[in-house]
This record gives sequence, C-alpha cells and structure tokens, in this order.
Amino acid sequence: MSLPPQPSCVITGAGSGFGRALAIELGRRGARLILADINPVAVEEAAHEAIGAGAQSADARQCDVARADDVGALANAAAGSIDLVVNNAGVSTAGLVGALPLDDWRWTIDVNLLGVIYGCHSFVPRLRAQGHGHLLNVASAAGLLCAPRMAAYNVAKAGVIALSETLSAELAGTGVGITVICPTYFRTDIVRSGRFVDPALRALAERLVAKGPPADVVARAALASVKRGELYSLPMADGRWLWRLKRLSPRAFRTLLVWASAERARSPM
Repeated sequence: MSLPPQPSCVITGAGSGFGRALAIELGRRGARLILADINPVAVEEAAHEAIGAGAQSADARQCDVARADDVGALANAAAGSIDLVVNNAGVSTAGLVGALPLDDWRWTIDVNLLGVIYGCHSFVPRLRAQGHGHLLNVASAAGLLCAPRMAAYNVAKAGVIALSETLSAELAGTGVGITVICPTYFRTDIVRSGRFVDPALRALAERLVAKGPPADVVARAALASVKRGELYSLPMADGRWLWRLKRLSPRAFRTLLVWASAERARSPM
C-alpha cells in the first residue's frame, strides 16, 4: 500500500539502529510519529532527529515490548487513524544449543517474538476496525536460513515470519496489509547489547555487521516493500539467493551452510 502524505506511524525499538533510521526516513516524509524504546534517552534523541528531518510530530515513549501491558499502553496512546505499525524492537544472542543459557533463550523469545505478538495483538484489531493501515514486522534472514550457533535468534525470527504469514491470510480483504522484512547483516548496534556464549562469536557478529549496508538503506527498502504491498521483504541479495537455494535444493543448501559455518569458525577474528 502507498502510505498517505504525512502518515501516522508507530515504531518500537526506535531508539537505535533500524528503528531510528526508519523514524528519520519517515520524518523526511512529514510523518506523525509515536516512537517507543526501552531506553528513554535514546528514543528522545531519535524523536529530536525525526523532527529535524521534517516530521510533523514525534512522541517519544518508554516501552518494554516484552511486557504486554507496555505494548497495550502504547496502542492506547496512539490517537486517531494509524497508517503504519512497525514491530521492530529486537535483541541478539548466539551459542550452540545446550550451551546458550536458558535465561538467554527466554530473553530472546520474550523480546524478538513475544514483543511482535504483543504488537500485533494490540494493533491489529485497531487497523481492522479502521479498514486500512499496514504492519511491518521486523524478522531476519536468520528466520529463513537458520544458521548454526544462532538457534534462539533463528527460532524467534522464524516465529515472526510465521505470524506474519498467518496474518497475511487473516487480513485478506480487510484493507490492512502486512510486510515481514528479513535482512541479513547490516550496520546497527544490536551486537553491542547482545548475549554471546564466547567472545569469538561476538567478534564474528561484529565483523559481519560492520560489512553490511547502513540502516537507512534497509529502512528505505522496507518502505518500498510496504508501498508495493509485498509480504516478504528481502533487501539484501545474499539473503534472496540463499533463500532460493534452500527452496530449490535443500540438500545443497545444508551442505553450503555447514561448510560456511566451519569456515567462519576457522577464520581469524
């Protein structure tokens, strides 16, 4: 769907990374924004940047998406019509199954999956009732490709994809659209606050993130997918080709995945 001029948008995880880049990009389009983040200082800074970019308004709110009541309060704070809801807040973890602590599994699922579930639960009835609007759920190519040593993250992001696919069918004919974005690595601060079972995994993640495109490029790609009404948004070529390979030849994909994982484990950090 094409967003209207000066769209009304809600973004979680807007204090940094993709959420902040999206807030600034929508600000350039004269949007009216409600920006949420668990870090109140960061989200206030993002709101100021969005206003500087041209946003009509930017209301900064503290919100822990792992708490259903916080997300419900965020939905209640959004007055009037809503054109775009972005369920973006996320965290990173890495470690072998059996090595990654269960507390880190819970943290990953609570933020990356339940946070999106709470967002959809709180906003979908509102969008359905008004008869228009769009959801942008932020998943990851990890949810499609399921690389080793990333089980908790993979599981959470695969759940976001499954939820989005389900909603695509449930919302057919309602005037409400949905897009799930599945990027590979790009430049954000998600690794800095992540939980990793050993320093080598963190160093590898930092290196891959540093080689990726900036967050504003991914933000513009996401909005282009929303405009085209695409369910799946895969903004990076490597993610698109690997997903195609997985569907066309699962055995070849698995061989490549195991080889690439072994090569990365051997490579100097």
